[in-house]
Order: sequence, then structure tokens, then C-alpha cells
Amino acid sequence: MANYFEGSGSLTTTDLFGLFFSVQNTQIFYPKQLIIQTLRDIFSLDTTYHYVRDPWGFPFTPNLTDVSPDAGLHDDKTTRIWIGENFRKDVIFYPAVVIRSGGSVSTPIGFNFDKDTVLYGTTLVSDGYGNFKQFITPTARVLTGAWEGTINIDVYSRGVRETDDIVEIVSMATRIWRYEELRIAGLLIKRVSVGSVSESDDRNDKLFKTTISLDVRSEWRIQIPVENVVDAINICVEFGHTNQQTQQFVEDPNMEIHTYVNILEAIQAL
Repeated sequence: MANYFEGSGSLTTTDLFGLFFSVQNTQIFYPKQLIIQTLRDIFSLDTTYHYVRDPWGFPFTPNLTDVSPDAGLHDDKTTRIWIGENFRKDVIFYPAVVIRSGGSVSTPIGFNFDKDTVLYGTTLVSDGYGNFKQFITPTARVLTGAWEGTINIDVYSRGVRETDDIVEIVSMATRIWRYEELRIAGLLIKRVSVGSVSESDDRNDKLFKTTISLDVRSEWRIQIPVENVVDAINICVEFGHTNQQTQQFVEDPNMEIHTYVNILEAIQAL
């Protein structure tokens, strides 16, 4: 059963992240999928390099034998560009945008991983007279850190102009058009660098390739629950009235109640 990273929306099939209270790890898999889905969404809006998904979400690459050269321009008969992860190109389809990880390094946010950070929660308690009181208690101890690395995007096509067009679209999409969306999703694009075009022979034709490198920064987060460490809350209820002239609370010296309520019982009773 997949575990859910609350901080990043990423899924993992291992139990270890849950056992060690890791709620976010935006390191390799999640950044790649963010870039892939972002580029697929961008190119799906285009006419010339129109991206079309198949029923499983992958590039729709049907048999193009006897299919019109303008198929996919104004319809969804086929995708006109292949966008996906490296090592998943089962068939040759150009132009192609292939995303792969260039590695990452650990970059601490603080020398102690911000281990002094505490996450607080609130408990609302009410009585039969309509009085409400909020109690703020620690719920988790937080540890944070960062990853810095590179995501490489290889662009393949049959023409130099076609390659240049796609490279410019990918650069604008990651650095400008979808920068804020990627940042909010947990991936910061620090820099976009583009290499020169290389040419190679591919059967009876030429193949052109350019590599785009994205310098990225992401984070990991651990939340260790500490709710069970707090055994009880000391509640003091004071009785009195508010002076209408001075707007000060005047206590009734004859009525004061002290009691102890177990925090687990208070939460279960809500």
C-alpha cells in the first residue's frame, strides 16, 4: 500500500518513510515527475508540437502507417511530441523530450537540521455555559533539510529549427511560465542552462540533440509526534464579571475551581 507524503503530494511504496516519520522527501522521483507533467501540460496547449495522452497518461503514439502528416495538428489522433522519463522510450518517436536525474547532494538548512523547531496544535474545550477555551500544545518535533541537484532534459528532433523551438519552450516553461507552480509544489528552479546542438547519423537521416540542465533545490521534512509526551493540561477556571466602565475582569474570590484533565481524554471527547 502506498504511503502519502503530506508535504509534497508524492507517493511511495516503501514503509520506511512512515516508520521514520518522514512526511516529505522531494529528491529524485518527485522532481522528475513534476517536470514531466509540467511539460506535458504545456505542450498539450500547443498546435505544432501538440502533446496527446493515451488512456494510461503516456504519450499517445499509435501506428502512423498511411496516416496524414498533419495528424495531431487540429485533432488528438496522435501526439506530435514524445515527453517522458529516460529509459522508457520503447519506440522511436521524434521529436522527443527525455527527462533524467543528474544527481543530488545534501544541503543542510541549519547545522542541527532545525531540530529545535516545534509544531503546535490547538485543542478547543467548551463547557455547558457556552464558554470556549483554546489550548495550544506541542504536536511534533520537526527536522528539515534540503537537496540540491540537476535535472537534465534531452531534446531530440530531425531538424535544427525544430530542436531550437522545443528548447526555448522548455526553458520558458520551467523558468518563467510555470516557475511559481513548481516552487509551490516543492521544487525550486535556480538556473536553466542550455547546451549546444549536436548532430548524429540515425539510419538514413540526421538526428539533432540538445541538453537542458535545470539546477534545482528541494527539501525533506521529518515530523516526530510528541503528543504522548504531554500527559495532562492544567486548567484553571476563574469566575467573575467584566466591569462595564473599566472593561476589566473582576474575579469572584469565593469561586475558583482547579482540575486536571488528561489530554487524550480531552481530544477524544471533542
